[in-house]
Amino acid sequence: MQRRHLQIACFLLTNCFIRQTITTKDDFTGHQLFRVLPQNREQLDVLQKLRYHPPEKLENLDFWSEPTETGGKVYLGVSPEQRKDLETLLSKHRIPFEIIANNIQRVLDEHAQRNLETRLNDEISVYDTYLDFDEAMSWLRRITFQCSSRCSLHNIGKSFEGRNLTLIKVQSTKEPSTGTDRKPSIWIDSGIHAREWIAPATALYFIDRLVLDYDVDSEVQDLVDGYDWYILPFVNPDGYQYSHVKNRLWRKTRSKIAPHAVCVGVDGNRNFDFHWKSVGYQDDPCSDIYPGPIPFSEPETKAVADFILSRNGTWSLFVTLHSYGQLLMTPFGYTTEKPEGYDKMMKLAKVAKLSIENVYRTEYAIGSASDILYRSSGTSRDWAYGVAKIPYVYTIELRDQGEHGFLLPPNQILSSGIETWEGVKNLALTMDQLERPKTPWNF
Repeated sequence: MQRRHLQIACFLLTNCFIRQTITTKDDFTGHQLFRVLPQNREQLDVLQKLRYHPPEKLENLDFWSEPTETGGKVYLGVSPEQRKDLETLLSKHRIPFEIIANNIQRVLDEHAQRNLETRLNDEISVYDTYLDFDEAMSWLRRITFQCSSRCSLHNIGKSFEGRNLTLIKVQSTKEPSTGTDRKPSIWIDSGIHAREWIAPATALYFIDRLVLDYDVDSEVQDLVDGYDWYILPFVNPDGYQYSHVKNRLWRKTRSKIAPHAVCVGVDGNRNFDFHWKSVGYQDDPCSDIYPGPIPFSEPETKAVADFILSRNGTWSLFVTLHSYGQLLMTPFGYTTEKPEGYDKMMKLAKVAKLSIENVYRTEYAIGSASDILYRSSGTSRDWAYGVAKIPYVYTIELRDQGEHGFLLPPNQILSSGIETWEGVKNLALTMDQLERPKTPWNF
């Protein structure tokens, strides 16, 4: 009982501290979340123009989702100063809309409170807590130590602000029966967009399963024996930490484009050197889809590309985790043309979709990114297929479909991890069955 009282006291003190320091964070009091429903092509064109060529008074609206199809839902974060102008524009074109959150700050406070309450446990858990960057690195070091000879940490570069880009390699201690000194490899990354907290949380869950299930799950053992797994939970650690301490809805990196630039940061997922700046971007450095001054201007994206290319020829599977939308997407995003390996990738995507849905009935759509999301260029997904020539490449947009959006409650971390891991695990097992005759790695 005494221990419980101490926990409650610590919680109250911590909560008071957060309330005292909340003023240091960006304040979204009075900001509202709009759900806009374009009904025809003309209305969709209005929203797309608002996204890519906005009038001055409506610059930098926070698009939580993209205007891609008639009948689709478009979520917009709107400041008090912009509300009247936006309502006037929508009413002029008779575009239906509703306000689903009257005060985004209240939603942010509730989200922070839920995450804080999970920290009453003796140990910080990846199952129910959104860890900040330093906490996640501490957890990663602990589980690597626990994993012993099967796991190792590698710093593949540094972020703009000097944080390590740390990935974990999970591998088998078994010796190959024949052939080459390199096993086929699987790449998984997350956190390129800072505010998508469920993505790194899910990547950490993947690591947890690969480490803890190796001795109890024959399928996991087969996958670790057959492949080297490289998982980078935070492609954008600066932005991720900034979203914890300053602006929960920050998306980009934190690089300074010029010494006296008004706006900072680049959309890392528009910064890869493959059809860079061809579609789905804005040249405004203040935009959240700014692709940067040149391809690979960001040390984070350059480090990822350099590491992958340094092991070229070994990669079998590339998965990048995002949120939200419940989508499992293949290349390409920059064009509606399908890649040569589209049918093979879709075969595995169907396996993953069914595996995910069989857990909690969470429904995912599958297809190429340009077909089921929107057209975009300079993405890591398209680069991984088009430049690195990885045969199986996917973007997974995790939970949900807009009810919580980027603010998915921490009590959904575990269920998201469980269902997504089932999808990725079965996708990899099916890939292994299809490709195994082409490799000497049969133990």
